[in-house]
Amino acid sequence: MRIGIARLWHEANSFSVCQTKLEHFEAREWCRGDEAAVLYRNTSTEPGGALSWAAMHPDVELVFSRCASAAPAGPVEQTLLDRLTAEIAEDPALTGIDGLYLSLHGACIGTVDPDPETTLVAALRRRFPELPIAASFDMHACIAPELAGMLNAATVYRTYPHIDMAEAARDALDMLAHIIRNGVQSRVLLKTIDRILPSFNMRTDGPGPMLDIEKEARAAGLKIGGKSLFPVAYPFASFAYADVPQANSGVLVTCEDRYQGQALADHVAGYMRGTQARFQPDLPSAEAVLAGRPWADGSRVAILEPADNPLSGGIGDTPGLFRAAMNAELPDGSVFAFFSAPEIVAEAHRAGIGAELDISLGARLDVRFGKPVACRAEVLRITDGRFQNEDAMERGMKVDLGPTALLHVGNLRVIVTTGCQSPNDSAYFRLHGIEIDDVPVLLAKAKNHFRAAFGNRFDVIQSCETLGPAMADVSKLPFRNVPRERFNLKEQRVT
Repeated sequence: MRIGIARLWHEANSFSVCQTKLEHFEAREWCRGDEAAVLYRNTSTEPGGALSWAAMHPDVELVFSRCASAAPAGPVEQTLLDRLTAEIAEDPALTGIDGLYLSLHGACIGTVDPDPETTLVAALRRRFPELPIAASFDMHACIAPELAGMLNAATVYRTYPHIDMAEAARDALDMLAHIIRNGVQSRVLLKTIDRILPSFNMRTDGPGPMLDIEKEARAAGLKIGGKSLFPVAYPFASFAYADVPQANSGVLVTCEDRYQGQALADHVAGYMRGTQARFQPDLPSAEAVLAGRPWADGSRVAILEPADNPLSGGIGDTPGLFRAAMNAELPDGSVFAFFSAPEIVAEAHRAGIGAELDISLGARLDVRFGKPVACRAEVLRITDGRFQNEDAMERGMKVDLGPTALLHVGNLRVIVTTGCQSPNDSAYFRLHGIEIDDVPVLLAKAKNHFRAAFGNRFDVIQSCETLGPAMADVSKLPFRNVPRERFNLKEQRVT
């Protein structure tokens, strides 16, 4: 059995000023064929999961087409998406395959095309009208009905932090192999709830509404289908910063029997509507969190700034939390992670360790979220920005931040990077000579994924609200294509 593999994994924030280009994919994942197998082997990613799955099925040959992934940011340059779509849809290596597995994020946006993943699958369907196609999606996908209708099977991450990427791939491939071997005529049904669920209260590593939804989806699938593989339901929550018409929460159901599948989809969607109010975020301001001095009793504290979290499309550039920190009496040894500021990194590398610099941090790219903060900084360390993830999320993947610098500003050690990636792994800090367990207060541009590595390593983890492209208060963002009522979680709407 020959199964083709292709990947387009990118989450686009419509309000980011940072357009995503080829260089951003090349810095993370841009590969095909044998080089893809080398890159992904033994990693906690979807392609890594595909490789581990194939190792357990000796009759399976995986054929890697183009695999591309870039860190979340602004929309992707359209000419690049057109090239990528053509490379995959026209790839001669896919000739003669028995099925196709697609690793998709679900929230990719082009500078012209608002739904490039649907465009990609449509191109593949034109070439392979009868081929079984399975796909996996991020929990924060924006899935159009047309996309779901072209698939034979689909999975979605069930965990947040997303530590089940490899499992999502293996489950999709289990379904795909079942379809191929048994000639199953399956389909994917989409049921949306006309709401977008913010991700602030979406963690599944403890009690919460998304964990309850996942449990209900599994239980309902077993009740309706018994021990059979189908129907199976995968809820998804949409991406709150994608200003595209298909932004909507809901459920994907893979089924053979349409009536069973529709009953399952209706049930899970109804349950999601009943929990929607529990997702409403209520974050204190950065100033309020710092004024409370949660470290005063000796607690080790992490204060997160999700409004500028790169994994939500943040730009590593907003000054809100840093400005507030400059006015707080933080313990010595505290760390701020991070600012993306290539010019300052270059200046630090030229000046060398021990040099003192007069610089401004924040608002380098976008002044809508606050003015830059002028400060005097000492260069403590410079690095090449390369490390390998060692914690639960995307374990084993190599990361390249570009050159970086560690600066001393007031009571803070400040990490400044060339690239823009969330500080969600112990190796990120060790690269800069920082042992995370020795940090009294960490201020980080991060969100829920931070907890995959550090959830048990701080006494207090507190998120705060600042201005930024991924702020909790979406009313301050200029949506044009998403109806505002989709963010109203107080109303219960039954269809």
